[in-house]
Amino acid sequence: MEGKHNLEERVQHLENRVRYLESKLQIIQPEKVADEKAATFTHDIPVSKTDSVIEPKENNVIEWDVLIFQKILPRLFIFVFIIGVLWGFKAASDYGYLTATVKILLGFITAIAFVIIGIRQLKQGRTVLGQVLVGGAIPILMLTTFTMHQLYDMTGPEVAFLLNIIWIGLGLFFTYKYKSQSIGIVSAIGGVFVPFLIESTAPNIPVFVFYETLLYVLFIWLALRSRYIILYYLSAILLNIALLLFFIFAGVPENDKWLAVSPVLVQQIALLTGFIKTSYSLNKQAYTLFSSVLLSSLWLGVVLTDSESSIVFAIIALLYGVAFYYYQKDTVRAPIFIANALMGILFFVKMMSNELTIEMLIGSSLIYMYIAHKYKSLFHTLLGILTYFIGAISIIYKFIPAWISWEMLHWLVLIIATSYAIYYLANRRKEDYQTTMNIGVPYVSILLLAFTAMLSILLADNASESMERIIMSILWIIIAIAFMLVGKSLSIIQGKYIGAGILFLTLAKIILIDIYFVSVAVKALLFIILGIVGLLVSRAYYKK
Repeated sequence: MEGKHNLEERVQHLENRVRYLESKLQIIQPEKVADEKAATFTHDIPVSKTDSVIEPKENNVIEWDVLIFQKILPRLFIFVFIIGVLWGFKAASDYGYLTATVKILLGFITAIAFVIIGIRQLKQGRTVLGQVLVGGAIPILMLTTFTMHQLYDMTGPEVAFLLNIIWIGLGLFFTYKYKSQSIGIVSAIGGVFVPFLIESTAPNIPVFVFYETLLYVLFIWLALRSRYIILYYLSAILLNIALLLFFIFAGVPENDKWLAVSPVLVQQIALLTGFIKTSYSLNKQAYTLFSSVLLSSLWLGVVLTDSESSIVFAIIALLYGVAFYYYQKDTVRAPIFIANALMGILFFVKMMSNELTIEMLIGSSLIYMYIAHKYKSLFHTLLGILTYFIGAISIIYKFIPAWISWEMLHWLVLIIATSYAIYYLANRRKEDYQTTMNIGVPYVSILLLAFTAMLSILLADNASESMERIIMSILWIIIAIAFMLVGKSLSIIQGKYIGAGILFLTLAKIILIDIYFVSVAVKALLFIILGIVGLLVSRAYYKK
């Protein structure tokens, strides 16, 4: 019995041991599996030496040391240093320590030192500091050349211009070699002012045009190639600024205007080519393309005559119209081609016939509305709202002087286009139907009331004021009936309420205003008409 008892104790002890080991395995096993998966993942994906020592960082954590000491301080204090050097030169000059030649040499030596030290910093891995130093050398070279030419008259305009071209070319080279957008930005901004830093009694327009065109086409190419979006924006905008300043300060002769504005068309072709041939940040390129067309159109319309600028706008419209024809199935490119083509047509119409500009604005808003729906574009929705708002405001303040007049056409186009737009928007999405109709139908009724108020004056034809009021009241009653009939036939529930509201408004107008200006017979007539209409409307909607 004792042996049996000892055997049972040993079995029980083994069972307890097994349970203990099983509990341990349940803890260790998941960790083991995770380690095996991690090992497999690491084995499948090659890890470089630098990657193996990088520890994961928390997302959205600002590295203040990097931000302050590597990004902000070098960029800020390079400008502080340049200003200090300039003031130092001035102080030394005021005290007679430096001659003009020594100051110019020191300027060039400082720039060369910046380049040499910057390149060394880049090679040692201090990228931001190196780029700032190399980029800072470009404005120093430009300012030194300006001082040498303008202040001390050491060189003529040709030599100064050639030197500045070399400095900008150097900036392009450094931008490409060291992959630094900041150097490109400094060079691009400097490129705007170089022609204006050269003193010349007779500006050479062909040289200026060739210089600006080549400069900014190269910058656009470099920006797209290296994916520098800020440099791309600047290249698209700065050319327009340079040309506008040239027209303002240089006094371009009539015979040279076409030559002076030709860079705009070249730039449009360059931007369009980049937009078609590349796939980098297409949305940003699209907005830049549109902004460039708008900016160019605004200042070209000022510096050129109507007939001259209309030719430029026709070319722009044709250029983007052809682009849309070939890329109409491209959901990214096609919408912006339509917008730019419409922009060209709008300015063309404005130059050729200013009165039709309002019709063009209203028509463009409808096209933008359709494009926004087709391509799901918020940008075109905003364009449609903006163009409609400008067109509507321009019309609302216009009084209709005659039956056949531009003002009559403007009002008819506004009412018809608005009615169609509300119908289109309401039926585009069922969930938006009621909201659109609740806003749109009252808005159309207000336009009709304002329109018929002016028509009553034309219909009265220099008759008495009381006749005008009678005609206006009758027209408003007709509008009320029309809203009710159309609303009932098309199942537009807002129609009957708007119609009833217009009837109440007409009654209020008669009681509060017209009653003091019309005879008793006219009062009786108006009240009889309103009473009959009100009863008929009530009977029509409630037959029981």
